[in-house]
Amino acid sequence: MDGYRPFRYLGLMSQEDARRFREQANECRQLAEKAISQDAAEAWLRLAGDWMKLAEAAEKRQSRFDRDF
Repeated sequence: MDGYRPFRYLGLMSQEDARRFREQANECRQLAEKAISQDAAEAWLRLAGDWMKLAEAAEKRQSRFDRDF
């Protein structure tokens, strides 16, 4: 099964997940710069912050997994 990662289903996330989440955050920041209203820009920036939190959580979970196993 291509791309199958069994540990992902145990609540673990990989460095690849963290990278992808950071890319999403960057995309949200770019969209905030192009937003036509302040409200829209703020919404995009909140989403960027949420993606960054996910990236940080993925990194913490991965480092915990690496340490424990």
